[in-house]
Amino acid sequence: MSDSSDSFYITTAIDYPNGIPHMGHAYEKVLADFYARCARLQGRDTWFLIGLDEHGLKIQNAAEEAGQAPQDFVDEKSKAFSHIYKHLGISHTDFIRTSEPRHHKFAQEIYRKVADQEDIYKGDYETDYCVSCEKALQKSDIAAGECADHPKTRIKEETYFFRLGKYRDAVREHIRENPDFIVPSERRNEILSRLEDEVHDLSISRSGFSWGVPLPDDPEHVLYVWFDALSNYISALKEPDASRESYWPADCHVIGKDILWFHTVIWPAMLLSAGLPLPRQVYVHGFILDEDGKKMAKSLGNVVNPMEVVGEFGVDATRFYFLRAFASGQDGRFSIGDLEKRYNSELGNDLGNLIMRISKLGISRTGGTLNPSEGIDDLGGREVAGEYLDHVKAREHNKALDSLWAFLRKINGYLTEKEPWKVEDDSVVEKILYTSTEAMRWALCLLEPAMPSTATSAAEVLGIELGKLDEFSPGARSYSLQPAEALFPRREKPKKDKVEKKKKQPQGEVDPFTKLELRVGIIEEVNEHPDADTLYAMSVDIGGEKRSICAGLRDHLSVEELEGRKVLIVANLKPAKFRGIDSLGMVLASDLADGRIWPVDPGDAESGDLATVEGVETRPKKKLSKSAFDKVPLIMQDGRVTYTGKILETPAGEIVCDAADGASVR
Repeated sequence: MSDSSDSFYITTAIDYPNGIPHMGHAYEKVLADFYARCARLQGRDTWFLIGLDEHGLKIQNAAEEAGQAPQDFVDEKSKAFSHIYKHLGISHTDFIRTSEPRHHKFAQEIYRKVADQEDIYKGDYETDYCVSCEKALQKSDIAAGECADHPKTRIKEETYFFRLGKYRDAVREHIRENPDFIVPSERRNEILSRLEDEVHDLSISRSGFSWGVPLPDDPEHVLYVWFDALSNYISALKEPDASRESYWPADCHVIGKDILWFHTVIWPAMLLSAGLPLPRQVYVHGFILDEDGKKMAKSLGNVVNPMEVVGEFGVDATRFYFLRAFASGQDGRFSIGDLEKRYNSELGNDLGNLIMRISKLGISRTGGTLNPSEGIDDLGGREVAGEYLDHVKAREHNKALDSLWAFLRKINGYLTEKEPWKVEDDSVVEKILYTSTEAMRWALCLLEPAMPSTATSAAEVLGIELGKLDEFSPGARSYSLQPAEALFPRREKPKKDKVEKKKKQPQGEVDPFTKLELRVGIIEEVNEHPDADTLYAMSVDIGGEKRSICAGLRDHLSVEELEGRKVLIVANLKPAKFRGIDSLGMVLASDLADGRIWPVDPGDAESGDLATVEGVETRPKKKLSKSAFDKVPLIMQDGRVTYTGKILETPAGEIVCDAADGASVR
């Protein structure tokens, strides 16, 4: 079941930290994480690199607008990217930043190697330049409307050039001789077609700004962003020691189709000139569009914050949707409705109910222990694993999950056919459930790359030890079942008549924030919940009224850190019971970059003070459902809690938290 190679090196495009991560960033990182985890599943020594492209005119301009030095600017912005990727369960080995000394060192080294081949020369450069895309625009690009909405500048200066045209034939020949170098094939054909035309030499330096890697032989110039940025894939392997260098050449660069030329022509040409091996593969994914098929853009008002989706559906459900719904290499339409449908059907029914079924019946009929015996059926787990990994090798993540879900339905069908709940002989019931659990061992192992937390939780319920596929021996062990809770509780849609009634209201849709009652509270007493390891049971004063509130903060703050602390409470939340203890509200908190959950800070506000946003009059509901609250996107921005870009405030000032930009407040 192992791949022929012992190691696997995978990378993603490095992101510009001039804003907060968007859906495209999240999608790409989940894709690469899936393939990295699949490599580990096969026992391969895996190195997984992500990072940030922190140089260039665009970053320098953004820093100036923010009133910061470029280094301070990128240091701050990098926290948001690190936070979101950690929250998405991205299992990267290294995080490279091009402002790091280790990157500067190698970027200058590869420049010298190329210069030694007399492939760099100085000349005059004049062009229309797209600042947003960091690229020169040809007349044909402008005629085609490329970068029409982006700011442009006319560049005319002396610059250094790389003899890119010299390597056109060599790059084209490499692509022809290695059909898997560019995946999918339509992107390969696109590049081969472009290489039929003349390839112009590439401007690789700028002297009009200073934020970048200085040229070693002319410090008045800095490396142009692409000659600088592309070298990150090797610079990350150079330090702290030389042991990492053995991972090169990369097995897979995961990129978007908008930077195809740079990774499949410019980067290979640089490597050929420098005498370095070429990457084995460039896997090109499509764009995430809105449900109408339009590209997401702030100007269109159709941008979806990935952390809001995570807050609504959970990390694993979001990862699942990226991998299942979007075909490999193609553009995909993001739809909350489709995600919700798949959540209920494929996650709730096919997966969640199956685990619940085995757990409940096994505990009631066998006492929770399933032992191997003669007559155990084989549902074909090893064959499914082979099919799954074939799709992985072909970079067909959606087809890999198709195979897995067909297998889950087969297990469900097996239980339906055997009807163990009708069988009187407990030993026969045990055999049926053992067969099902043995099949689930394969299924959960294959699920882990896509949904790591879910696979771990389900494995604990079924007594399964997740591991490498090579370690599986059929019928070799017993399974000890545990009681199961619903992994994916069904999400109910509003009743049709209520929706239609709402549409008829002349005043239009009600702002969901108006329904909230957010009040400042002081935590007076904190006790550990007797039946829940992660919960505190607290007494909170919200202005003369004491509330019993449960909060999942035991892993993040001590009792001493919480008692006497001011917090912000959702005061009109529908009462809930957490394992026997009433909770009459919810403490608002966000995620810090180090993984801790931290309450937001109302500052000098008094107990009972109301938190509001400018321009929104609150008319709180008496008992607000949790689902209604979840529709209110409270997001961290510049250290402050915001709602639709407006700052959340009390009479004493702003609500703040040290969470990264883009983090949800819940």
